[in-house]
Amino acid sequence: MTRNLILILLACLSLSGMTGCHSVDSERVPPVNVNVIFPTIGDWERYGVAGAGSYRQFIASERVPAGFPYKGLEGTGYGGLLLVMDPMGQPLVYDLACPYCVPAVKRIFLDTTSETAGIFRCPECGSTYDVYAQGGPHSGPAKDKNHGYGLQRYRINITGGSPYAVISR
Repeated sequence: MTRNLILILLACLSLSGMTGCHSVDSERVPPVNVNVIFPTIGDWERYGVAGAGSYRQFIASERVPAGFPYKGLEGTGYGGLLLVMDPMGQPLVYDLACPYCVPAVKRIFLDTTSETAGIFRCPECGSTYDVYAQGGPHSGPAKDKNHGYGLQRYRINITGGSPYAVISR
């Protein structure tokens, strides 16, 4: 309970520091099918995220990751999915589409030049997003007080049973 309260407080403080006095629109990405299933723990261990800071992309149309057992009804969002493990060991899922560049699909990527962990950058507009702070804008035009666009976040439910984990809208 205490750990969850601390995480919530840290997330709120991070968002308020990042966005100032304006709100962040985290639902700018058009609503499309999001449904990725990890049938077994073995699938999760092979295709999921295992440690803090690890991440993986899921793009069904491009068969990413290679070998993932996509089914006909599965969907990976507007620009694909970004599955990350936060520093506390919690998996998080975002749409890979930069919300500032919508309706164009410009996929964010890990910014290896950033001194801050968990920063992903858009190759088109240069906006950066902090995936450890609920996908909020970190810099660039997406952080502009007239825009305030954050990454679209999706749910992940790890049941530990069958199926082992499900990503959904």
